[in-house]
Amino acid sequence: MRSTNWSKENIHHVALWMPNWLGDVVFAVPAVQGIRKVFPEARFTALVRRPADDFLKHHPAFDSVICIPHSASSGALASLRFGWSLRKYRFDLSILFPNALRAALLSRLSGSRLRLGYGTEWRGGLLTHSIPAIDSRSLHAVDYYYGLAQALNAPPLERTFDAVLTDEDIARQKVMLAGKGLGDTPCLVAVQPGASKPEKRWHAERFGELCRRLIADQDAQVVFLGSQAEAGLIDEVRAHCPPDKCAALTGLPMHDVLGVIKNCRLLIANDSGIMNLAAMVGTPVVAIFGPGNVLTTDPVIAPEKKEIVTKNFPCSPCRHRFFEECEPSPNSKPYCIEDIQVEEVMQAVQRLLQRV
Repeated sequence: MRSTNWSKENIHHVALWMPNWLGDVVFAVPAVQGIRKVFPEARFTALVRRPADDFLKHHPAFDSVICIPHSASSGALASLRFGWSLRKYRFDLSILFPNALRAALLSRLSGSRLRLGYGTEWRGGLLTHSIPAIDSRSLHAVDYYYGLAQALNAPPLERTFDAVLTDEDIARQKVMLAGKGLGDTPCLVAVQPGASKPEKRWHAERFGELCRRLIADQDAQVVFLGSQAEAGLIDEVRAHCPPDKCAALTGLPMHDVLGVIKNCRLLIANDSGIMNLAAMVGTPVVAIFGPGNVLTTDPVIAPEKKEIVTKNFPCSPCRHRFFEECEPSPNSKPYCIEDIQVEEVMQAVQRLLQRV
């Protein structure tokens, strides 16, 4: 990357091209917080896919949010038109967290004067400042994304998150939970049985048995979280639980999800975006890692506030080439998730409850 005195570059408007996946958006936030310290007077605009736009609107490091259109029906021409439409914002600097060629092309079309990113996928010619590519599987995603902040001479990484919830946000979700009959217990537990890919999901019946035991042994109440598409999966889990001790909240905006999680004593989840949202607001996490990479996507929260349940098979970290490099279980799961038993997760929950 060429040497640049960023203090003399007259930066007024910064475009933050955020990662595609919800969890990765969370991992990129500390980098944005660091970059904000380099350009404290500049306007920061996030370009991001749904549903992450909903909570970034409330984060103090961002002044505005633009949703990147993304659907199966939108073609290359629509994407190029979107990039061109951004010229009216007059970006002085674009920071590209995704490594895709598409992000660099759209940033170039936006007319951004300066464009910083990792020099991957032969896109160096579209960037004005290209950082040598490194293996993103060799370090945590927070550190990987912070490499872009370091290139701008940001201060050392702080593995913390600025507050994205107000006291009013938290109180509003507390009232909503009370309306569902939840919250009159010191052990309100959030559970997310879904994940981005079926192979990353622990069995629904095991989640159900775990929740049934928590309700019986800890006098717990359970709030199930997930997308509208995961409503059927959540119903499978709920079938194992007393109906008066649990409720399902599907399809909530991400900012509301954050408020719900903040009202809970802990979250139990597969390796997922919601797992990382919990860490973002400081809610303790029991994370179930099957084929996910704990090295790169471990929730960013104090060690005493998390328990990771994983098998650490020799094939870890997995490249998600399911059943090409490993045999499926009889239940069509990778054995790294299949072999995790209810008792193991229950013990992790108990250890965490003793600490928090």
